[in-house]
Amino acid sequence: MPDASIAELRDRAERLLPPATRDFLAAGAGRETTVTGNEAAWDRWWLRPRMMVGVGTVDTTGTLLDGPVSTPVLLGPAGRQRALHPDGETAAAAAAAAAGTVYCLATSATTDLHDLTGPGRRWLQLYVSEDRAHTHRVVGNAAAAGYERIVLTLDRPIEATRPRSRRHGTLGPLPPGAAVTTHLGDGSTRAHVASRWDRTLTWTDLARLTELGLPLTVKGVLRADDALRAVEYGADSVIVSNHGGRQLDGAVPTAVALAEVAAAIDVPVLVDGGIRTGGAVFRALALGAAAVLIGRPYLWGLAAAGAAGVTTVLDTLTAELRETMTLAGCPTLADITADLVTPAS
Repeated sequence: MPDASIAELRDRAERLLPPATRDFLAAGAGRETTVTGNEAAWDRWWLRPRMMVGVGTVDTTGTLLDGPVSTPVLLGPAGRQRALHPDGETAAAAAAAAAGTVYCLATSATTDLHDLTGPGRRWLQLYVSEDRAHTHRVVGNAAAAGYERIVLTLDRPIEATRPRSRRHGTLGPLPPGAAVTTHLGDGSTRAHVASRWDRTLTWTDLARLTELGLPLTVKGVLRADDALRAVEYGADSVIVSNHGGRQLDGAVPTAVALAEVAAAIDVPVLVDGGIRTGGAVFRALALGAAAVLIGRPYLWGLAAAGAAGVTTVLDTLTAELRETMTLAGCPTLADITADLVTPAS
C-alpha cells in the first residue's frame, strides 16, 4: 500500500480486526495515560535547525550493534502476530529485511524462531521462564539459528491490568493452525499464562544469561541507575522503554527518560514508545538514541496489508526522517546532535 499513510493503515487495521484483537493491540495499562503520554512527549521537544549546510545528499544508513542498517527504525517485539495477519511474523521479518533493518522476534510469537529462515538481521526478545532450563534452551536455539542477540525485557514480572483488553475476557482469536510457540523447533506450543515469567530475577541473573552465547540487550530501562547496573552486569546495550504503556500506567514517557539514560552509559541506547513520525525518530536520535524501535505502527501495517503494509510504515518513517534531516541541516545520522532540540516552554 505505497500511497497509504500510517494513520490510514491504522484505520484500515481497526476496521478489519475483530474487537478483541483490536483492543488487545491498542490496550494500555490502567487509564492508558502512559500510552497517550508517550506520543505527546516527543512533540514537547522543539527543533533548532542549522542553516546553510549542504544537504544535497542525506543518508539514513548506519551501523548498529556491529551490523549495517539502512534506517535507524527497527521493528520491536510484539507477540501473536498471526492474530493480525495470516503471515504474521514471517511477513514482518521479510519487510524488515527488505528495508535493511532489524526484526526482533517476540517470546510470545506465533512463528517459531527456527521458521524465520530468510535474509535479514534478527534478534530474539526474551522473558525468563520460571523453568530456567527452558529459557537457556531457547537462547541456545537462537544462537544456533543465527540470531544476533537476546533482548531481555525487564518490565513485565507480572502482566498489568489492561481494561480495554480484559473486558473481552480473551486475547482474541488466532487463525486455524496458529498458536504461541515455545521456540523449541519441535512444533510445541503453549497457552497464554501471564504468571509464568520468573518474578525473582535480579541484576545478578544477567551475568548467567550473557554466558549462553549471545550478546545481551536489556529492554525496559527508564532510570540512569538501572542503566548503569545493566551494563555492570553484562548488557552491551539498553532500550529505554515503558512497554508502550502496557505495564505501569503513569510511567515516565520515554522521550523524557531517554536523555538521562543516554548520558549515564557508554553503550548504545535505543528507545521505543509513541514514535509515530520521522520527526519523532529525529528527536530520539538527537536525545542520544542510536536507533528507535516501533510496535503498534508496523502492526497496523501488518493487519492492514501484510508485508506490504509493514514496508509502507518503514518507508514512510524513513522518508519523514530524511526530510527532517534535510530541513534541520543533517546530511548524516551522525550530524543529529543534542543542540538540535530544546524543551518546549
